[in-house]
Amino acid sequence: MAIFKSISELCDAVSLVVYCNDNTMLLTVDNIEHWIPCVKVPAGQSWERAIAKEAEDIFGNNNVDKILRICKTWMPKHPQAFLLHVVFGLAVDPAMKVKAKNSLGKFRGKLRWVSDIDIMKLSQNNSVRSPELLEFFYLAKKIYNPAYIQPEELIVLENFCETVDDILVSGKGNIHSQLVDASGIDKLAQESILREFIFMIFPASYMSLRVFSKFVVELGWPKESAAYLFNSADVSNRRGVSFREFLYFLATVDPNTSHGGGAAEIRCRYMFKFYDRDSDNLLKADEFKNVICDLRKAKKLPTDAPSVAKEAAETYKSMSISDGTPINVVDFLKAICDLKIRGTSTIFRSSIGIIKYLKEASDKSLPPSVGVSSIRQPAENVRGKMTALSPRTIDYEVAVHTIKIQRSGQAINIDEMRQIQEAVSMTTLKQPVNEQNRRISMDLFSQRSVSNEVLKGLRYITSINKIKDPKANYTWGQLDPTTFARNLINVCNQVREVFRVESRLLELNSPVYVMGDLHGNVADLLYFERTLWHIGPGLSPSNLLFLGDYVDRGAYSIEVISYLFSYKLQCPNKLNLLRGNHEIREVQKMFTFLKECILKLGDKLGNELWIAANNAFDNMPIAAVIDGKIFCCHGGVPPPWLCPVISAINDIPIPLSQPDVQSSLAWEIMWNDPVRPKTVNDKLAMELLANEGFAVNVRRGTAHIFSVEALERFLKANQLTHLIRAHEVAQAGFQVLQKGKLMTVFSSSKYCGGQNDAACVMADQGKLRILRLETD
Repeated sequence: MAIFKSISELCDAVSLVVYCNDNTMLLTVDNIEHWIPCVKVPAGQSWERAIAKEAEDIFGNNNVDKILRICKTWMPKHPQAFLLHVVFGLAVDPAMKVKAKNSLGKFRGKLRWVSDIDIMKLSQNNSVRSPELLEFFYLAKKIYNPAYIQPEELIVLENFCETVDDILVSGKGNIHSQLVDASGIDKLAQESILREFIFMIFPASYMSLRVFSKFVVELGWPKESAAYLFNSADVSNRRGVSFREFLYFLATVDPNTSHGGGAAEIRCRYMFKFYDRDSDNLLKADEFKNVICDLRKAKKLPTDAPSVAKEAAETYKSMSISDGTPINVVDFLKAICDLKIRGTSTIFRSSIGIIKYLKEASDKSLPPSVGVSSIRQPAENVRGKMTALSPRTIDYEVAVHTIKIQRSGQAINIDEMRQIQEAVSMTTLKQPVNEQNRRISMDLFSQRSVSNEVLKGLRYITSINKIKDPKANYTWGQLDPTTFARNLINVCNQVREVFRVESRLLELNSPVYVMGDLHGNVADLLYFERTLWHIGPGLSPSNLLFLGDYVDRGAYSIEVISYLFSYKLQCPNKLNLLRGNHEIREVQKMFTFLKECILKLGDKLGNELWIAANNAFDNMPIAAVIDGKIFCCHGGVPPPWLCPVISAINDIPIPLSQPDVQSSLAWEIMWNDPVRPKTVNDKLAMELLANEGFAVNVRRGTAHIFSVEALERFLKANQLTHLIRAHEVAQAGFQVLQKGKLMTVFSSSKYCGGQNDAACVMADQGKLRILRLETD
């Protein structure tokens, strides 16, 4: 029943409360979820016309009486800053009510008239999108609802309500803020959680059990516990959870929350509600045994019925109450304080902390089933989201393999750590191994993996060919070209799937080496390797970001993608590849990559490799942001009419086989150039002024050029400081333009027979430093 498919789609919404004087209200039904007629209203469009269209679809006329409520919701990092939900009212008589039965179109068979008693029952059965339906019913009847408990974060004035940036929790002023502080969920993380919360529920104000359940399952809770967790989080018993209530719950169950002081008391109160399965504010015998069972499980003690019953009886006795006596919350807290009940710090915890969950979701860029935008998104249209994360949430573990390094700096003797028994204690050897990480590590270091087979072939090829001389004859030596090509095609197919699930807009943390165009120059790529990450990307402390144009013009495009794709498979979060304008079939047909494939591998196999490589290119990310401040792409910034805010990049479709047709935004990012100051004449100046700093890119025959004013506007709108791009050869290997806010980097020396240098940018500790390699 969601009307928004991604965070970037979020905009104002209008709803219609239709009330009949026979004390019933009209609801829409989708599966078993009930809500009121609702429609989104993009910026610049009319609320009244949008809701009148809904009324006309239902009743055949577009009369709307009045506005019942306006809800204004603060949305961090959203172009609108605030989202509005405007609730209109329409009073009808029984004769008009009958017309709703004949509704066609999207409302056909999806309308239901209900009383306030019906709404209460639907809410109790968790069949409503949000419990505020009852509030709308009473608003329409102009009746005050004394049972309504207003969320603490909501500012209300008559029929207007709003949330602002103070919805985030900081300091230690009260017991709940102490809880949030103890969890380590700082304001940046809270903003990310708030964005996801709003995306999951808007235009409703509360989270329902259905949405909540999907979310907690993603945090590692068993599905059967979801309803009890919801009861625990729903402290107001309204059958819906507000943002702060959701935040407090997440902090309560987070594995990183310290169990002491005020935080411990809050945790124990939530814990009591969780185990109080019938919500009668008492832990009866069976409920209390559930507590004992979980405590024993955490201590790795037997959890059979007799063992649990025995410890429960001993605990009752220590509390000076009869065996099986119902326990209220005060007695429960006192027993914990008096150490009659021990070990509560180890139970009632999510297996995954919320910040770790957000980070993993962002890294994988795959959407959780709840539709949390990053929370992997889609990338954002279920593929990507940028999430601000606290650095202290990384969970470390000891790596599976050890690497013995020669004095020359070359890696030798890669061993599984557990096999070096003189260095590893028996208690360590007995610890369980994360099999997924072990498999990844084995693939990284196993010489039999397909990626390492390709890399071995690449090392051999580059050792027997004169790779510095693009005109030298090419030889395969003793390497079987068919086997190499088949392995590389396999790598292309695998890396395509890695790209497919990444966000279109990557979010990276420094330090990062940023590389520009390579254009088939494998010699310079290997020079960079020997200088900057000499024992491989996986063992480098820095991330790597390549800005595109890996193929064409140079003689070793196959070798360049062999290197990059193989290491991308081995280190998917370490080595990052963006798409350039030469990662497009039509462009390659005009240059050399297709010809190189056929020349080296023959028509059939050459075409197969070219197709597999381009299928991978079709799924590549388009742009990246480093530390939330440095925008990186191949060409340049897009015009505001295509990209008002960078989150729109995550809506670029996948796969993107025809970017010129499928996505003007992607096309502009791959092709745009900064204005060259010496080319600005009166005509160009007028064109730039008339088009928000953009003008037709005459030199390339497509896309745009952009002025320093356009760049500054883009950076300011997205809270960025600099742009790093490639796309243009630079004599020194780099250029710094547009008031020092734009850096062009080019990483292929002697491009097309010229004398230019090769360079890269190192982003680290607040500095963008140019590294120029002496490649002779």
